[in-house]
Amino acid sequence: TIPDDVLSLVRLRELKLSHNTQERQCFQFYSEYARCDASVHTYKGGDVCCHREDGKKVCSDEAGVKVHEDSRFCLTPILRGPIPAGFGNTPYLEVFDVSNNLLTGNIPPEIGSLSRIEMLDLTNNILTGSIPSVLGALVNAAVLVRGNTMITDQHNSDKISPL
Repeated sequence: TIPDDVLSLVRLRELKLSHNTQERQCFQFYSEYARCDASVHTYKGGDVCCHREDGKKVCSDEAGVKVHEDSRFCLTPILRGPIPAGFGNTPYLEVFDVSNNLLTGNIPPEIGSLSRIEMLDLTNNILTGSIPSVLGALVNAAVLVRGNTMITDQHNSDKISPL
């Protein structure tokens, strides 16, 4: 997920997390430390999460999972979870690009208070709900939402600038 600590960076101007895949990590299925929520031998697809030796959880969507014959899962994690509502507290933000991840939930209406935003790219995530009408106040911004098939009331135009 997007860490809440980012929201304390009041003077943040750009946040670019597009295609936020992280370093591939491999887990030996039979290791006493690597506890995975799926079995290498019965895996048929879907998300997989494993726990590292330090106890941290590493997850990947199906596209980032590779199963090896030697009983290993190799996972390429990706940014997932909701967009924090507190982005309205970053008034200097000009670029917010979280495209091509696995972000879920509604688009927080607080994003509409980002008066300096020039680019808001939320394309190709798993966002739901409707596009908040307050995004129409972002008259200087290109707002992109295409590729979020669960968003209601989308128009054929994938760009909203302004609403």
